[in-house]
Amino acid sequence: MPKRLSGSQLDQFNELGYVSGLRLFAPGDCAAMRNRIEAFEAERPADAAWAFDIKANLLFDWVYQASAHEPTLDAVEDLLGPNIFNTNTVFRIKEAGSATNYGWHQDAARIGVDPCFVIAYLAITESTPDNGGLRVIPGSHRTVLPFDVVVNDDGQAQRKVARTINVRDADAVDLALEPGEVTLFSGLLVHGSGPNRSRRRRIAILTDYTAAHARQSRGQGSGQLVRGADSWGYTAKEPIPVGSCTEANILMRRRILATYPENPLMGPLAPGEAARFPDQPAFISLA
Repeated sequence: MPKRLSGSQLDQFNELGYVSGLRLFAPGDCAAMRNRIEAFEAERPADAAWAFDIKANLLFDWVYQASAHEPTLDAVEDLLGPNIFNTNTVFRIKEAGSATNYGWHQDAARIGVDPCFVIAYLAITESTPDNGGLRVIPGSHRTVLPFDVVVNDDGQAQRKVARTINVRDADAVDLALEPGEVTLFSGLLVHGSGPNRSRRRRIAILTDYTAAHARQSRGQGSGQLVRGADSWGYTAKEPIPVGSCTEANILMRRRILATYPENPLMGPLAPGEAARFPDQPAFISLA
C-alpha cells in the first residue's frame, strides 16, 4: 500500500520518469531554509559557492534534517522501497538575470545505479520557466542516451559533465513549482534548466535518494541512511553532521569525497586521475 503517492502518480513516474507538484513542505519551512542560506552567504561569502555544492548534507545539519523529512521519505519509499540512503544534496541557486543554463543531461549517464536513484527537487522559492526552473523530457528515463562529456561552463567550474545530444526542445515540459512543492524524478530522466530572466533569485535544493540494495556500475557510493536498514553493504555509510559548516564537517566531507570519489555527480576517474571537488578555500586536487 503506497504511503504518499497515488496509483496514478506511481503510473506516471514509471511511464514518464517523474511526478511533480507534490506539496511536501510548508511555505514557512522554505522561508526558514532561505533565511539560513542567505545568512550563511552574508556571514561567509567566500564559502557559499563550494559549501552549497556536492554533499552539502555532510556540511549542514539542517540540510541533512531536511533530507530526512518524513513526508518526503514516504513518497520516496513508494518508489524505492523502505531502505533509503541520501547519497547527495546540492543547492541550485540562480541569481536574478543570471544567464546560467544547465544543458540537457542524465545524472546517471556516466556512472549507473541499479535500480536508479530518485532525485527530489525542492523549490525553496517559486520555480518557473521565467526564472530558470526545472525542465524535463518525459519518458527519457528508460536508458542512457548518447552524450558528450564536456567541461561545465555554467555551475561548478572544472567539473566534467555529460550533455545529452540530439534532444528536441519541443519535447520538453516545464515543471512550475511553488515554495514547498517537490518534483521527484529518475536519475536517468533527461532534464535541464534555462537562464533566470526574472528579477528574483531562484533557489532549489536537490537530493539524490538511493535504495540500499542498489549498486553502482563503477566505484562505491556513499550516503547517509535516512530510512530503514542496510543489509547489503553496497553503499558506504556517512556520518551525520553537527552544526553548520564547521571545521569538523569540512574535514569529514573532504575525507568522504576523497575515499569515495566516483559517484554519479562527479563521474568516473581516469586511470591515475586524482579526485577533484569544490572545497575550502578553492577547488582542490587530492594526490
